[in-house]
Amino acid sequence: MFSKLAVPIVLLVSALAAPVAYVRLGSAPAKSEHQQWAIKSLPGAVVLAGGIFTDPMGEEFVRLAGGTNARLVLIPTAYGPTEEEGVEQFYELWGKFKPAKISVLHTRERAKANDPEFVAPLRDATGVWFLGGVQSRLTDVYSGTLLHDEVRRLVERGGAVGGNCAGAMPLGETMIVGGDEDDEDDDAVVLRPGLGIIPKMVADSHVLERNRLERLRGVIEEHPDHFGIGIDSSTAVVIEHGQLRVVGKSYVTTIVPVEKPEGVHFDVWHQGSKVTLDDLFDAR
Repeated sequence: MFSKLAVPIVLLVSALAAPVAYVRLGSAPAKSEHQQWAIKSLPGAVVLAGGIFTDPMGEEFVRLAGGTNARLVLIPTAYGPTEEEGVEQFYELWGKFKPAKISVLHTRERAKANDPEFVAPLRDATGVWFLGGVQSRLTDVYSGTLLHDEVRRLVERGGAVGGNCAGAMPLGETMIVGGDEDDEDDDAVVLRPGLGIIPKMVADSHVLERNRLERLRGVIEEHPDHFGIGIDSSTAVVIEHGQLRVVGKSYVTTIVPVEKPEGVHFDVWHQGSKVTLDDLFDAR
């Protein structure tokens, strides 16, 4: 099934807005003359969820991770009050989806993220989920650590990885950490290297609710070796076996670089939409 919506007028108006400045923290990606989009051969499943987590997202993720045999690792580090509120709430939230096992990994210390004993639950996990909050907390603590390596290995062996809101945004190679509507005094969109679970991707959340389409479009125009996925609230995009599909109440926008003068190609997808990644990247 190949189903998409005509781009709504509000999205087109947003795409024609004034240019925004972009600031990169970290090394810039090298450009490729012939982009092969490694996401098309990604061995595991990825679920990128928008701002509001819903039960259908959790149900779908547990199914992808093995259903009643799923062994989940939840990482709530992006969520600020984790220490004060504890982690029992996360067991309760995910327990209703009936996985075989739930483990919660959380630390603010990079040394602990490099501890083999701490990351041990990831070695036999079938799925890992990053909860929302502030995305830079995840990369500050976990990028380049043993925990990061184990998440990559989970995907390589066909496991599922996902996150909602700020838990989804670090899963790309490049991560938006702020700017545009987030700071009235500074229009610069700040970028950092993400965890790179999906190569050459930039994800953004709340794209319609918070009018973020323009900032994502601008990031892709400035980084034409990347593609963008914008997810609205209460909505998720599932990437599995070379296919993209949408679960939820609102919309997902894909932004693929094309030759000038257009610069980028937009598609808007709704609940039930399915498209092969070959078709997505070949659409011009």
